[in-house]
Amino acid sequence: MMKTVYLVSYDVCDPRRLRLTYKKLCGFGMALQYSVFRCELSAMQRQSLKEQLWDILNLEEDRVMIVNLGPAGARGDECFEFWGNPRMSIPARTAVIV
Repeated sequence: MMKTVYLVSYDVCDPRRLRLTYKKLCGFGMALQYSVFRCELSAMQRQSLKEQLWDILNLEEDRVMIVNLGPAGARGDECFEFWGNPRMSIPARTAVIV
């Protein structure tokens, strides 16, 4: 199953919805910064994430940005640059050519 790397960030106005959004995204990816996650998702997982976030968010007040960074194991893993002390490391990948 082909996976794509997504950068997901959010601004959530209500503390309860903010906490629920954070917990939900922890199940789909890794926190890079406060309110910024790296998610490696299949098309089905991406749709599931969106539907679960729609149940939490109030789209009149909250905002979510999802950026497609490309296939996992390709540019999607190499396009991050951190300054300072990152909260996590991007997973190392090696290719096996047979």
